[in-house]
Amino acid sequence: MTEKNMNRTLAAALAIAALHVLAMGVTYLALGSAGAGAVVPHLVLAVLLPLRAYKLRSGRPKARRILTVVLGIQILAHAMLPGVVAQMPGYAVPIITLQALSLVCEVAALVFLWAPSAVKIQAHEPELVGTVQGHG
Repeated sequence: MTEKNMNRTLAAALAIAALHVLAMGVTYLALGSAGAGAVVPHLVLAVLLPLRAYKLRSGRPKARRILTVVLGIQILAHAMLPGVVAQMPGYAVPIITLQALSLVCEVAALVFLWAPSAVKIQAHEPELVGTVQGHG
C-alpha cells in the first residue's frame, strides 16, 4: 500500500466517522432520549473507524483485513435504510443524504485500501548486441 493511498484511506475513514457524529445528532433530534440505543452503533463506529485506519501505518496485512471487514459491515448496514426512514419519517432527507455520503466514502476507502501499488514503467532502449562495420 502506498503512503498516498494510506493517507486517502485515513481521510475517508475520518469523513465516515464525522458522518456518524452527524447521524448521532439526527437520531437524537428525531427520537430524543428514547433513541439512545440507536446512537450506540454510530458512537462505536465513529471511534473504531479512525483507530483501525491509523493501524494501517503498522504495515501489517491484518490491519487492512480488519478495516475491510468493518467497511464491509458499514456497506451492508445501508440495507437498513428503508427501516430507518420509516422509524424517523420527518428526517428522511438528512438520513438519506448522510447514508449516501457515507456509502461514497466507504467505497472510496475500500478502493484506496486495496488499490495496487504504483507500478513504475521504465522505457527500455534497444540494446545493441554488436556493431556492423560499414563498407567503404
